[in-house]
Amino acid sequence: MDDDSLDSFDDLFEPFGLEGKPDKEPATPRRQSPPRSTRAATTVEGAVACVSCGAPNDPDNRHCERCGARLARSQMPVAPQPMLRTTAGARALIVLASVVLGVAILALLVNMFSGGGGGTTETTNTTPTSLPTTPVGPLTPIAVNCNPPSSELSSYPCEALIDGDPATSWNAIDGGIGVEITFLFAPPVQITEMIIQNVEDECRFLRNHRMKGIEVSINDLTHTIVKELGDSRDLQRVDIRSIGTSSLTIRITSGYPGQTCDGKEPYFEMAAQDIYFFGRPLSGG
Repeated sequence: MDDDSLDSFDDLFEPFGLEGKPDKEPATPRRQSPPRSTRAATTVEGAVACVSCGAPNDPDNRHCERCGARLARSQMPVAPQPMLRTTAGARALIVLASVVLGVAILALLVNMFSGGGGGTTETTNTTPTSLPTTPVGPLTPIAVNCNPPSSELSSYPCEALIDGDPATSWNAIDGGIGVEITFLFAPPVQITEMIIQNVEDECRFLRNHRMKGIEVSINDLTHTIVKELGDSRDLQRVDIRSIGTSSLTIRITSGYPGQTCDGKEPYFEMAAQDIYFFGRPLSGG
């Protein structure tokens, strides 16, 4: 076997360490890379990150220090709109204007409710139902009728109610309940009050029946006036608010019963002395 073959054979088994171990060579020290700059690792307060490489940059920079890309900047915050403030002079002017407006409104209301100006005079002249200027006075009916006619005593007729004579009186049989007394006026009148006078003599007053409940109907009013009279010889007043009356009817619905007086038995009739009316005539007089 020649030398070339032996060298090839040694090369074949060299990887398996079959050849004698060579002497150890001293280990070469490993080079250490220099430490990286800490500038990139240091995070600047308020730093802006680059959208291209992610490197932090000073917020005042317009371009990235690493890659040179343009840095995106956030929109500058908008300051809030200042509050509107009024000066002392403006506030005083507002107060003064409010006072003037209030005084004007108050004067307008006083003028409306006091009826001032020419409006009231015009309304009085053009309204047909306004009160006449004639003063209130006594009114005399032209006639009086009792219904039914058989209810009155011939010696004590209905006409006695309007003759103004205290010596005469009206009497109705059977206590007078249900009797209607109608008074006629011509020309029409405006009645403000009606007064009923019972018999003034004490014993005659007590022994006769007296009116208690009455219903008053007036031809120019749609409602009926209901009144309960007192059991007294005093004048019995009934308020009337008619406009233009030509007839008034009293219907007797109840009465006070007669009583004994000085040992004398009561009567079965109802009695009244006079009935008076007060108001204004609408025309004539």
